[in-house]
Amino acid sequence: MKIDPRLLLMLVLWPLAGQAQVEVREIPTRPGVTLRFLYAKAEHPVASAVLLQGGSGAIGIYPNGTTQSEGFLATGAARFAGNGVSVAIPDVPSDRNNLHDFRATPEHAQDVAALIAFLRQQANVPVWAIGTSNGALSAAASSTRLKDKGPDGIVLTAAVTQRPVMQAHPVTDAPLGEVTVPVLLVHHKEDGCQVTPYAAMPDLLAALKSSRKKELISVEGGSRGSGTPCGGGHHQFLGIETAVTNSIVEWIRLNPPGK
Repeated sequence: MKIDPRLLLMLVLWPLAGQAQVEVREIPTRPGVTLRFLYAKAEHPVASAVLLQGGSGAIGIYPNGTTQSEGFLATGAARFAGNGVSVAIPDVPSDRNNLHDFRATPEHAQDVAALIAFLRQQANVPVWAIGTSNGALSAAASSTRLKDKGPDGIVLTAAVTQRPVMQAHPVTDAPLGEVTVPVLLVHHKEDGCQVTPYAAMPDLLAALKSSRKKELISVEGGSRGSGTPCGGGHHQFLGIETAVTNSIVEWIRLNPPGK
């Protein structure tokens, strides 16, 4: 998919950590549908990544660049871009209020494909899909549906593997055996969210039987927080966001696609 840069709408631009800038952009993804996202370009990018949110997928991007979400990836622009990875952080598309029952669909994959194409136009570096919680399904499904037009690798953080509630969308809804790109799993050993038990990680790793490279980073430390276990605390790597981001970026550096 090739995007005409004239169709890009830059809504706001402001400096980030002295090294990068964050822009609010909007691109067409499907007929009559647009997607708003935050874009942060690393000064010397070694990779780019689409950061796919958990929960409902809605982060509420305002015209001034702030968001309603405080999740691990929604707040990741500075951490990733400052570490050499340019990022696109999408909100929900214009035709939806949330991503429930949408993450494994061809239409959602088209939206992700548009972001990947945008990032590839910005820099000739590998593009990864990084999904957290419910967003892990978005990352995995985009890889299997898009094939060569999909991400060069995927990172699944705090991946949902259980469905005791309707709002949970397990990464296993994607055909994980068809994922061929490198895969990194990142999970807190004490994640207290009922739909993301750490004990499920060995089976999830084994399900990725066709991946050229796969690994699990087990995380410890940080804060339990005072909110719900699925909305913060260890599930969102509270208090260790920078360390976890650094580990992800280092793994991406050491495991380029095709090697």
